[in-house]
Amino acid sequence: MNTAPKPKIKISARHLGPVLSLDGELSEKGQNLIFARNGTGKSFLSRGFRCLDQSGDGKDITNAAHNLVSDESPDDKGNLTVSRRGTLGELSLQKNATPIAQSPDKIFHVFSEDFVHEELREKEFNPDSNIENQIAVDSEEIKLKEAQEAVTAAEKEKKEALNALQNKFETAKVLELHQKAKVNRQLRNYRDLSLEDVPPKYPDKPDAPEQSFAGILKDLDSLKSIPAERTNPKPVVAIDINNIGFEAIKESLNEITSPSTVSETIKQEIKAHHAFFETGTKLITEHNADTCPYCKQDIDSSAVSTIESYIKYFQDEEARHKYELRQYKEKLEYKEKEISELLRHIARQRTQFDALKQHIPSQKAEQLANCETEAKQACAVITSFKEAIEEKANAIDQAVNQPSDSINESIQNLAKVVERNNAKVEALRAALERTDSERLSLQRRACAIFASEFSRDHWGEIENIAKLQTALKTRSDELAVQEKANPKKDAKERVAKTFELLLREFFAGKYVFDRDNFILNRGGKEMTRGPHRTLSDGEKTAIAFCYFIACIHRKVKSNGDYKKLFLIFDDPVTSMSYDFIFNIAQTLKNLSISNQGEISIDPSRIDGNKCTRPELIILTHNSYFFNISITNGIVQKESAFSLDADSGTHELSRLNNYVAPFQQQLKDIFEIAEKGKKPDHQTGNTIRSVLEAIGRFCRPDKSNSLTDFINFLAKHDGFNIRSIMINNLSHGTYYEETPTPDDLKLACQETVRVVKKFAPGQLEIIQSD
Repeated sequence: MNTAPKPKIKISARHLGPVLSLDGELSEKGQNLIFARNGTGKSFLSRGFRCLDQSGDGKDITNAAHNLVSDESPDDKGNLTVSRRGTLGELSLQKNATPIAQSPDKIFHVFSEDFVHEELREKEFNPDSNIENQIAVDSEEIKLKEAQEAVTAAEKEKKEALNALQNKFETAKVLELHQKAKVNRQLRNYRDLSLEDVPPKYPDKPDAPEQSFAGILKDLDSLKSIPAERTNPKPVVAIDINNIGFEAIKESLNEITSPSTVSETIKQEIKAHHAFFETGTKLITEHNADTCPYCKQDIDSSAVSTIESYIKYFQDEEARHKYELRQYKEKLEYKEKEISELLRHIARQRTQFDALKQHIPSQKAEQLANCETEAKQACAVITSFKEAIEEKANAIDQAVNQPSDSINESIQNLAKVVERNNAKVEALRAALERTDSERLSLQRRACAIFASEFSRDHWGEIENIAKLQTALKTRSDELAVQEKANPKKDAKERVAKTFELLLREFFAGKYVFDRDNFILNRGGKEMTRGPHRTLSDGEKTAIAFCYFIACIHRKVKSNGDYKKLFLIFDDPVTSMSYDFIFNIAQTLKNLSISNQGEISIDPSRIDGNKCTRPELIILTHNSYFFNISITNGIVQKESAFSLDADSGTHELSRLNNYVAPFQQQLKDIFEIAEKGKKPDHQTGNTIRSVLEAIGRFCRPDKSNSLTDFINFLAKHDGFNIRSIMINNLSHGTYYEETPTPDDLKLACQETVRVVKKFAPGQLEIIQSD
């Protein structure tokens, strides 16, 4: 039978020191290892975990926000969350506010410099003997075993039901999302999609989504069918209102002009054929013709009088005014033609728009206005002004009633609708050019809709799991009652016993623990100068590590609490020699806790049932310890990670390979030479180490010493490695003046050139990380 994979541990942090943003996953295993270089924020994460630790002990963490929240936080807030299926621990911080720390199902126990300082260094390495808590132990007499078996049975039943549904979920997820919707498995919405959150996310059966999963698939197919050779709708140019001269028209309609004294018969003739008479009169006036411009006959005396009447008419104000009115009317008629042409363009634009929008889900609902209402309103206003102009031309000596509507306003209303249409056309064009974004948006929606539809289709199974969870809680509560009723065991005695066990393992009798007086002795004698003045730094760290493990008993109230422990180790090998590092590694590998709370470092006792390894996360910047931890199986290879930072954004990435010091050093040099990283006091020694390694492995015949290799480079290849990089503080000399950052950068650049020449593959490895 397939079993659902155990969920992974997730760590999320915001604005904790240099960690401005972190959303990372560790493995699903109980033990994980994180390698972090100095300055990446490792210590701030461990301090956040320590706040959860101290809050669980009821200690004051009031100053946590002041000490942890980044100065870059825009709202003076920071947080840390660790989860697996549900929240294991959550810390919310805000400056000038009370911190909120919650760890409902886990007991955090953090080994760090802060623990060593508070628990031992401040007490001059005399452990605190004030341990009063009592631990509930097993008792056959009060039927504890039956309660435990009931919890186990309830856990099994729930697990089997959850696994069955999980298998259906994962199968459907691959079939529907990956195969049908073509969702990339690396898409975050796909990766984060898990059955874990379904029951709490949907306390009631969810409603059917507005768009079905089948509808999403149809939209995705539509995206694929966008024509390669398509006609995109073009923007439409609105009607220009600046050349109408609305104010001039109003003035002309209001102007009073005296009628011409020419006879009414002449006026009617000219009115009937105005252009004809105007052209002929202009010819006679300009050329003093002796023949009639109309019929080409000689002008006799009877015709002279008539022609003079024509000329007089066109020289009168009435003719000028009527000519002006005709010009305005022609402009308005031209605007009517422009509006008619505009409507044709809009109709074509709408047809092209409607043909393409069907392929873009985000644009389907968009509609272009036909602008007919606005066009009719504009034409109606133009018609009313044309009628007023005609009325004025027939009564030039009278004022006429002007239309109340504004030509400018009606044309502007039409232009606004055209502008809105053009904006939608531009949005469609942009959407057609970014179909990848449309596709990703649809696939993200598909993930959400899939979860909702899966929940609806399997609601009966989800309700059954919820009932099994309720039954499990009931059994667990009953077990807790039984444990509290059990006889108690003194936690102080357990601390002393475990401390003695670990000291023997580490020091073989050199240092022993006097449990009666709760002090450390050297051999069988008291240290007269006190442990704080006698122990080396490495010994202090080793003793602190042993004491930390022993203090596990101080964290629990009943045997059941041992399973809730979550241990965090922040660089447990600081200031240690190699033998201590191996002891620490061996202890972490073999550390186990039985159901009765007995701590052991005997690997033969670990059975995964009655005696198990505690959950733990190890954070370290020590590459040697990191490599030992992987090679000796403290964590499995898939549980080793690297904490990396890029401008405040952090991520956890799988680190399957060992951390090679040479590669670390070369990476530092490359980032200074090529990426703008600032050099520091270690840069000179880093350059020396890399050049020594290249010389020994690539040109051993020229590398009796580093000086010989550098001289060889300068003589034969023109490299200029500055000698200040050779004689540095790491070899017992001193600088009268510290090398400048520019000198160090130049030396890094030259070193990169050497590596490119003799070992280019090393740079390829660095750049591929």
